[in-house]
Amino acid sequence: MSLNSQIFNYAGLIILASIGSYAVYIGSQKWIRYQARVRRARQMPIEPLLHHDWRSEKPRQLRPFKPTYNITMGIQQDSFTARQFMGFVRGGEEATYELYSYLLTHHLPSRFPGLFKIHNNVFENHITGANFPAEPPHDPDYCLRVLAETVEEDIFLLQETESTHVCLAFACCHPAGFDPSAKLGADLKAIHGPVPHFEKIGPSMERYFRKLEVGKSVKRVNWNIQIGTDITNIAGNHIKEGDTFVSDEAVNCEEGFLRCELQSLTRLPETKFILFSFKTYMYPLGDIKAEGSGPELADAIDGLLTGNAPGLNKYKGAVRWGKGVKDYLRS
Repeated sequence: MSLNSQIFNYAGLIILASIGSYAVYIGSQKWIRYQARVRRARQMPIEPLLHHDWRSEKPRQLRPFKPTYNITMGIQQDSFTARQFMGFVRGGEEATYELYSYLLTHHLPSRFPGLFKIHNNVFENHITGANFPAEPPHDPDYCLRVLAETVEEDIFLLQETESTHVCLAFACCHPAGFDPSAKLGADLKAIHGPVPHFEKIGPSMERYFRKLEVGKSVKRVNWNIQIGTDITNIAGNHIKEGDTFVSDEAVNCEEGFLRCELQSLTRLPETKFILFSFKTYMYPLGDIKAEGSGPELADAIDGLLTGNAPGLNKYKGAVRWGKGVKDYLRS
């Protein structure tokens, strides 16, 4: 073998060894970051529900409507194509991995130990029978899909910039009147662009997001009326600028619902991203009427016009269904 051949072979071995060492290093760094996420998550205490029976659990009875609708953040302290319903852009990967680690390795097994378990580094969902790796794979799309299959809440991950907050990842299967994919890469102002009078609370929302501390969670409840049973309703519910509609159209209130979103905000401890999530509840209007809350909800529909954001009367669609629904609730 010539000297040049020997040198070439030695160089090749050195390169292979370097590549192997680098691969081991990258793998070890991923493991170190994963373990760090797990340790941070476990520092946040969670009270376990040892005998929780999800089959008999009744949904929360949210009644957030008031006689006059004023646009506010309304915050309270709180103890299908895949591309359209989930996605990320560059910069959202680590926050996605952090949320995956927190929910699958800590929150769900700790809060509901009878329903979710970690066994041999595998997350076991005893409700659906699905199993997923406890350590997040280096694939944000996969992690978002697992989150969407595991929890009922829709999620948006927002990164703070010098001037605003930008959505860099999301998994939203239950939108009401908007295309979730259109929010990806958008800031708070663009996200709420179609919402009338958002300028009244936009600056306050930005300030509140910036002040939100790790370990603190806040919530608010939003409501609307929906005619029809589709919980995934991209095109319906809202009337945007330029949309055509029929005023005071005939509606079948037997297929009408009070649709509520229990929204929450928290800050992830590692990446410092804001996690905005919401869970959707739909209550038949017949149930609202039967419990005696019909007149109160009808007054709240009237209040859409008398508050500080009258444009929401049209945006929420009350110009279409308002008269029929109010007559039904008051009858």
